Amino acid sequence: MIPPLSWQHPAALILLLVALFVFSFIGAWYSPLRFALLPLLVSRDEYVRANGTTSLIHQVLQFAGWAAGGLLVSHVAAPAILGIASGGFLLSGLLSKRIASKGQPASGKPRPARLVVPLWKKMYQIPLIRTITLMDLLETLANAIWSTALLLAFTKTVLGKNEEWWGLLNGAYFIGAVIGSYAAVSAAKLLQRKTGIMIGVSAFCMGILTALFALSPLPIVAFLLCLGMGPFYQIRDICQETVLQDALEEAERAPMLAAREAILAPWAGMSYVIMGYLADLTSIATVYLLAAGLYLFSFVLFVSQSAARAYRFSPDPPSPVQTESPAKRDKPAS
Repeated sequence: MIPPLSWQHPAALILLLVALFVFSFIGAWYSPLRFALLPLLVSRDEYVRANGTTSLIHQVLQFAGWAAGGLLVSHVAAPAILGIASGGFLLSGLLSKRIASKGQPASGKPRPARLVVPLWKKMYQIPLIRTITLMDLLETLANAIWSTALLLAFTKTVLGKNEEWWGLLNGAYFIGAVIGSYAAVSAAKLLQRKTGIMIGVSAFCMGILTALFALSPLPIVAFLLCLGMGPFYQIRDICQETVLQDALEEAERAPMLAAREAILAPWAGMSYVIMGYLADLTSIATVYLLAAGLYLFSFVLFVSQSAARAYRFSPDPPSPVQTESPAKRDKPAS
């Protein structure tokens, strides 16, 4: 008689790893496709509001998912949880198909597929996208401090608290992210006029708040600082999505975001290793101060680029974001 499959069985472990690979592989399609689909469903003057609304829904569901996931793990067998996750992906795909069928087909002849390499080249040629991508590289390294391991180490060694406070700090950020998404939806017109400025302001505020967080001796202060970080970073993400949607042509949106993800995803994995190593080499508080410096350097990079400082999202006239001329591209970036 074949023994029942358990999670200690080698075959079950292989099944779990395969499922995680498939989930990650499918999940990697989500951001580029949503990014490209949304401008087909709303007018340009609704980009900020639409990005804010989808972000708000995503953050609420993610916050609720942590709580629901904990209850499921406590009361439901692991294979059943995988089945629930698989069913969620299937339902999401069916719903996405219905949404996509309502989009208006692009006019004119279909364009030939573009290679990833030319898209990487264009990523460098457009000053605003180049600046945002460099900021993302810096902030991805900084964001590694909010990983489970490093935040838990900070909670225990610096704040002197247990896992309960670690959960509270995570929850505070999610609540702040929900507040930030709601604020973006409510103040969509303001963000349209100040889109570029808000990206820089958010980077600056993240640097200051992270530095205060690293130096905070009181858990309640750290909690409030995490709560304050959520809105700034969420507004930055919403403004950044709006800028990229405005800067790119319809056929380029999904491939361009996929090209960016191809750069940022491996870098994110390396960032966890780098920050973890530095935490062992120095101290956990030092790593958080280093991250604050990276956020502030990202702000300096933003204000040093005229294309970023001068950007204004206008829903009526064509986008002011242009590709640099060949003569200008030959010169070093300022």
